[in-house]
Amino acid sequence: MLENPMTLPLGAHLFQDETPLDLEFGGTLPRIEVAYETWGRLSSQKDNAVLICPAFSGHSHAGSHESDPSPGWWENMIGPRRALDTEKYFVICSSLLGGSYGTTGPKSIDPVKGNPYLGNFPVVSIRDIVTVQIRLLDHLGITQLHAAIGGSMGGMETLELALRFPDRARKILSASATDRTRPYTAAIRHLGRRAIMLDSEYKHGNYEGDGPGLGLGLAREIGTLFYRSRDEFNQRFRWQPIQQPSMPGLTFDVQSYLDHQGKKILGAFDANAYLTLSLAMDLHDIWRGYPSREDALEPVGAELMIVGVDEDRLIPIDEQEWLHHALITAGKRSYWRPISSHVGHDTFLVDTDQMTVLVRELLG
Repeated sequence: MLENPMTLPLGAHLFQDETPLDLEFGGTLPRIEVAYETWGRLSSQKDNAVLICPAFSGHSHAGSHESDPSPGWWENMIGPRRALDTEKYFVICSSLLGGSYGTTGPKSIDPVKGNPYLGNFPVVSIRDIVTVQIRLLDHLGITQLHAAIGGSMGGMETLELALRFPDRARKILSASATDRTRPYTAAIRHLGRRAIMLDSEYKHGNYEGDGPGLGLGLAREIGTLFYRSRDEFNQRFRWQPIQQPSMPGLTFDVQSYLDHQGKKILGAFDANAYLTLSLAMDLHDIWRGYPSREDALEPVGAELMIVGVDEDRLIPIDEQEWLHHALITAGKRSYWRPISSHVGHDTFLVDTDQMTVLVRELLG
């Protein structure tokens, strides 16, 4: 994960848009900046673009390139002869609105007040995030993507794109995502947000420096429990104590792992950005604003691949399967691809062998 929140990622381009952005749940951002990276070449017809929509902790650096040779978060998926073959496709990935990695977020300067937004950054939705991605495509002169691909939060983004901007992508892959967030998943994310806000350093979001480190670390530990499966935890870690048991100490192997995950996020992800994007996922509902599901799906013209993981505990597979059937019932082209992996929810990030097969099938 990148370090130094709101520092433009090494090798990223910066798109500056002076057009105000009216947000779905109220409020306006007077201007936006978008950090993005690209791989491959855009064809003369501009018809070979593939948009990668990052997940919650993702950013523009999905893969290495000449300007930044460090491995990206989807490194094994991007490059010559890989699933996203850069000899065929022009691959784009931008950091998320409301996040920590160069695109406008809580640590950005409010051009009206002249200081960082911090806790005053407005609520954003997945729909707002996709609107910013569309503005970036307009800036690049891309009227229609060959495909948009994403997992988890990124999969939510691809679904919003398919419904709200039906002419902008020919193919859609949505993995480990959902049509709308259910109370069970919202309850999990609520615990993470509460951990941050109960930290004495939170100060209503207007903290200085790194802010609520203990709360942010605990939020990441809670999330990690659901990003991975029960089987992975039980197979990966020893059940015996690793040292003399004590209440404040790390008695078990799994405690040490979670503690490491909590510490790893510190300095790499801003707490306000964590809260902003977590709430955006809980607000996710592709049906919002439509009189019926039939009306929502009527304009969809893209070919969709819906991927679910049997072992997913954060967004259970029945939600993805239900969405596939809703698409088929509406007469849309949808392919249902259930997969199995002991990794669980994070399979789209970790099991690149399975994802390679699916992406190649979709791209044809």
